[in-house]
Amino acid sequence: MAAELPALATGTYLFGPFVFIPARQALLRAHESVRVGGRALDILAALVSHPGELITKRQLIQLAWPDSVVDEGNLKVNIATLRRALGDSVAPHHYIATVTGRGYRFVAQVQRCGARTPGPASQAAAPVPKPFPMRSTRLFGRHEVVESLRKDLERTRLLSIVGAGGIGKTAVALAVAEPLQPLMKDGAVFIDLAPLRDADLLPTAVATALGLPMQALDMQGPLCEYLRDRQMLLVLDNCEHVVDAAADCVNRILACAASVKWLVTSREPLLVQGERVRRLPGLAVPPPGLPLNATDALAYPAVQLFATRAAERLMGYTLTDCEAPLVAEICRRLDGLALAIEFAATRLDAFSVASILQQLDDRFRLHLGRRAGPERQRTLMATLAWSYSLLSSDEARLLREVSIFAGPFDTRSAAAAAGISMGDASEGLAQLAAKSLLVAELTATGPLWRLPDTTRSFSLEELRRSGREEAVRQAHAAYLHRTLGADTVRIRAGSLNGGSADSAAGSRASAR
Repeated sequence: MAAELPALATGTYLFGPFVFIPARQALLRAHESVRVGGRALDILAALVSHPGELITKRQLIQLAWPDSVVDEGNLKVNIATLRRALGDSVAPHHYIATVTGRGYRFVAQVQRCGARTPGPASQAAAPVPKPFPMRSTRLFGRHEVVESLRKDLERTRLLSIVGAGGIGKTAVALAVAEPLQPLMKDGAVFIDLAPLRDADLLPTAVATALGLPMQALDMQGPLCEYLRDRQMLLVLDNCEHVVDAAADCVNRILACAASVKWLVTSREPLLVQGERVRRLPGLAVPPPGLPLNATDALAYPAVQLFATRAAERLMGYTLTDCEAPLVAEICRRLDGLALAIEFAATRLDAFSVASILQQLDDRFRLHLGRRAGPERQRTLMATLAWSYSLLSSDEARLLREVSIFAGPFDTRSAAAAAGISMGDASEGLAQLAAKSLLVAELTATGPLWRLPDTTRSFSLEELRRSGREEAVRQAHAAYLHRTLGADTVRIRAGSLNGGSADSAAGSRASAR
């Protein structure tokens, strides 16, 4: 008679630094997913739900391959995969032990949801939060902003720093939080959400940063209980891809923990009651047409950043009077975006300043980058693609189609070019501005919108890839013809190449 199969695993299992949720086929180390195949996770489920018990090879094969005939080699491969994933590939094994000729045992202590396996009674150790990260680079041109944000944080419990990708939100948040750590009785904790892929695990990410043991699948309750009587600053970084979950978690903790403050960075606000939103602009750049020498140019933070990064890359580099106007133009073309300026400066070991400016077309600009750092910030293309991927299909389409405008445009022009109603255009443009992809300027006749050059370059590439560029330009040209008359606007199908002067002139005319 065949041996009885072990009961199916349910609930959540905690062992070492791992959280295992069989029902979701999820194995996590801290709050980051560990990549393991489904068969291997089925085997882990059988082992971890019966810690210390022998599970035979035949039982594991029947569980993992119920409808197939396989040999023991398949089982050995999956056990080896599990051991690698758990860091258990070198004997003696701390998690999965081999019972020679018979099967395997899970030998680590396992906690299921909240109940530990029996063992010596001991006082639970106090949670140890992750160390607060130190700023590794100097901030340029942000002193007044940082001081203003610190004052804001004295007056509110939720402060959100909002801005485009690569503009420097994290660096500013760290500069704001660092001196506040000793002023908070329980200190400050930094939670980076960039690696988080499952929004449901956001409370787990916060709990992990605080050093709390994983007590349940949903850590929101234990988190509120832990923070209830604490005076603490929580810095929640990179919220945009899990913004709804972040808003829910923040809101619930604000309600239950009266002395906890939040400092949030995101590309859009959380829209939580009591949230104070501060939009971070690009670094100040010299205005166009201003005669500049090196000393004048270095009074602007964007140029200071370029010159500093260039000197780090190229020994002996010093900004000259001759190069000052060129560097100023590079910084303007890159919208004062700190990440983009750093990328451009690091090219000085291969190109001259004049050559970088000359090559700063769409494709060169979007592929400026570096090897290290988060994937989403290794090139401008990756940074913008990250923001673009978070848009709804309607928002993404509108962003692509307003990229034909090289300068400011009004809502009516955008609606005509995209072939949508004024109401839809107005709502869509407002959403894109909220997500830091458009710049809005309020005028007496209504808002004017503008795409930053880097965002426009990316969006225009996406428009061309969609195959709708010609149709959008024709729709805009027809709108100008109707609005200004055939005598004023000469329409030539295909004459609006690059989006540029005709589109910009048309937009300005329609805005007037």
